[in-house]
Amino acid sequence: MTTKKDKSEVWESGIKVLKYINVIVPIKLLLICNQIASKIKSNNEFSILTNITEQDDETIILSEDYYIPKQIVEYTAIEYLPDEKDSGYKVVIHRHPDGMNGFSSTDQAFINQNFDLSILYTERDEFVHGIYNLRYNDYMIQIPINVIMDNGVGDIDISNIEYPAPLVPIDRPRKSKARNERRISDLEQPVIPEQKDKLLPEETMDYGLMKEFMLEDVDGELQDINYRLTNLEETIFHNTGFNSAPF
Repeated sequence: MTTKKDKSEVWESGIKVLKYINVIVPIKLLLICNQIASKIKSNNEFSILTNITEQDDETIILSEDYYIPKQIVEYTAIEYLPDEKDSGYKVVIHRHPDGMNGFSSTDQAFINQNFDLSILYTERDEFVHGIYNLRYNDYMIQIPINVIMDNGVGDIDISNIEYPAPLVPIDRPRKSKARNERRISDLEQPVIPEQKDKLLPEETMDYGLMKEFMLEDVDGELQDINYRLTNLEETIFHNTGFNSAPF
C-alpha cells in the first residue's frame, strides 16, 4: 500500500519552476534615463546600453556603466546608426511614451532579440517591463523580469543609536467637586523627576479641569450679558414712560 508520504517522495523531482528573473538595477541608470528624458523632445523614444556584472539562476545584477549609442529617435521608433562602440553590450534599456508599458512588435523584432536582456522605461512609471532571452538551440525563450532598484546604500548599521525607554503615564488624582479643591490637588500632585522632563506639555494638562474652567467663564459671561440687557430694558421703559404694570 502506498501512503501519501510515499507518493510525495515519488513525485518530488527537485526541479524549480522559474517564473521570472530578478534584475537588480543601480539607481544611477534610472537617474541617467530621467535626465535624458528631460533633455530630449517630450515622449520621444531613446535607448542606453549596459552590461551584466553578476548572474546566477534567479538573479542578474547590472553595471552602473552605460553607453548611449548613436540613434535617431521619434515618438514611436528608434533608428540605430552605425556605431563601433555599441558592440559587446548585452543589456538595452529603451524608453516608451508614458502609458505604453508593453513591448511593441517593432521592439520584439529589432531590439529585444538582439540583446540578452531588454528593459522598458517610461518617465512616469520608471522601469515597467522587461524580458530575459534564454537561448535554446535555434529558439529564444523569453522570461519576464522583476526589477529591483539598488539605491547604493545597502543595509545600514544602527547599533550606535539607542532607543529611549517608553514613557510611564502618571496617575492623576480624581476630580473633586469644589474648584478650589481641584486646584490644591493639582499643586500637590507628585512629579517623578525622571518622568518630568520626558512628558510633553500636552501630557501634563488636566483637560477635564480646563473644560470646567471654560464652562464657568462662559456662564459668567452669560450672566453679565443678561444683566446688561435687563438694565437696557429698564432704561428704555423709564425714558419712554412705559412700565411693567398691566392696563
